[in-house]
Amino acid sequence: MSNPNLNHPVIKAIRYQRTFCMIKPDGVARGLAGEIIRRIENAGLKVVAMKMLTPTEELVKKHVPFENAAWVARLGDKSFSGFEPLNLDPVEFLGTDDKSVIGKNVADNLVKFLCSGPVVAMVVEGVQAIDMIRKLAGHTLPFKAEMGTIRGDFSVDSPSIANVEGRAIHNLFHASETLEEAMNEIGLWFPEASDQQDYTRTDEETMYSKNY
Repeated sequence: MSNPNLNHPVIKAIRYQRTFCMIKPDGVARGLAGEIIRRIENAGLKVVAMKMLTPTEELVKKHVPFENAAWVARLGDKSFSGFEPLNLDPVEFLGTDDKSVIGKNVADNLVKFLCSGPVVAMVVEGVQAIDMIRKLAGHTLPFKAEMGTIRGDFSVDSPSIANVEGRAIHNLFHASETLEEAMNEIGLWFPEASDQQDYTRTDEETMYSKNY
């Protein structure tokens, strides 16, 4: 007899959660798209939409939340985190110690980077997919990403070097942070309902179903 609790909307939302992720231009250029997708699928998650494209500036500017002051300031904080352990003065290298200004510069450089070449955009489904994908990705700053994660294994870039060079950090991968962000990004990159597919993996019952 089936368990009626499995049809509870909250339980279903957890089990079949969808998130957005993207292999950035550096990941595509380095031939890591297949490896990254392999890791996602090996974890038990399901790719339900995928396409390769070179994003337009218009699309990327809708993706990057410039209007979110807290997000922009957090980019500035991340930049500072690269200078402080090295006892370097951001003013000397960046011309300012205003985290909001630095964050805005980082955001501008991110737009240029994402438009610089093809990316692989995906919608991924699975049990708590948002948290799972971010765990697989690792910390956004490669030097803080643990080995075994996508960024920890394949990325060695430094935010300090990136900021001094006036470019985005090359960390291979983007993953939505929250459910709201995931829904917004999925709608932006895959606007048509037919863009996403429903299917069953043959190992779903073994991974997260009671089969005894």
